Amino acid sequence: MIPIGSTIVLSVIIPVYNVEKHLSACIDSLMRCKSDAYEIILVDDGSPDGSPALCDEYEKRFDCIRVIHKQNGGAASARNEGARVARGSYLCFIDSDDYTDEGFIDSMIGYCTGDDIVCFPYYVDDEQTHSVRHNSIAEMQSRPAAEAVRELEQNGGLNMAWNKLYRVEMLRREPVVEFLLHSEPGEDLIFNCGCYLRAQTVTTVNHPYYHWVRRGEDTLANQFRRDLNEKNKMFIEYRCRLYEGLGIAESDAALLAKGNLGYVFSCIPNMYRKKCRFPRRERIALYKEILRSRDVARWVELAPADNSLMKQFKRLYGTHSAFLIDSYYSAVMWGRGTFDKLWQKIRKRMK
Repeated sequence: MIPIGSTIVLSVIIPVYNVEKHLSACIDSLMRCKSDAYEIILVDDGSPDGSPALCDEYEKRFDCIRVIHKQNGGAASARNEGARVARGSYLCFIDSDDYTDEGFIDSMIGYCTGDDIVCFPYYVDDEQTHSVRHNSIAEMQSRPAAEAVRELEQNGGLNMAWNKLYRVEMLRREPVVEFLLHSEPGEDLIFNCGCYLRAQTVTTVNHPYYHWVRRGEDTLANQFRRDLNEKNKMFIEYRCRLYEGLGIAESDAALLAKGNLGYVFSCIPNMYRKKCRFPRRERIALYKEILRSRDVARWVELAPADNSLMKQFKRLYGTHSAFLIDSYYSAVMWGRGTFDKLWQKIRKRMK
């Protein structure tokens, strides 16, 4: 193990649960570095597969790796446990089924220079389409949090925790900023809102180091959630608090509206999961609730229709008919579920 007196600049925290086939690729990508001023904390969240044993093997092989075994409590619980024992001056959270470019840790340590948060863009590796793309953000050092939030909102980097570094002193100042338990799938957003409101300065770096791997329908984001509508209301409330706390609720009302509508819109595919389909009366009730909401009406008016999904949603909203909206999305979701899978099968056979 790393001697207690050693200088650790960066603590990399990795929650581990049911990722036996991906975990080695994740850890190995992090080990391709030159610095020794870091530690990797693997938090086994009561994983029932071979992941716990694999974690122990890595701990035996590398002095910089520490392992925590705990009862299952979810990703938020695992991250909090890792953060409590971390010895670095900065924290970085990595998802155990993703990976990083060579030299990721060396580069991250270079950015640990005093800012409360450091944000960077990322690659999206889509396993279904076998494509890799990445976003970009404007590079700027030590900017106010309000400016960084505006930039990150525009470029898709606001919510997630795995494309950021967090200064430990900021997080541990009372009241401590932690991940909210049982808040999946929006625990990253809630955590970041607390961090942005506390941060004095934020640096954004326009270089992607992190590979977010999208693995298809088995991912957490694509799982059916009976309580997703209620959870999304909570996420929207946190976003509104963030904008108000930073004093940008009026100046950046269109950005706030677009993000909030994104959460409203995300409830739609959840209701049409093939194996967990909402009854039609429940779908109609949700659409009626959306149509009655004054907040939604304001967001629809303010949000830019800069993609086809948002344009179509606005058109359907303008009909003020819950039945028409449900009929449209019923057909669209059926077609997506039927023909997307057929296309994937054809592509596999062509290869």
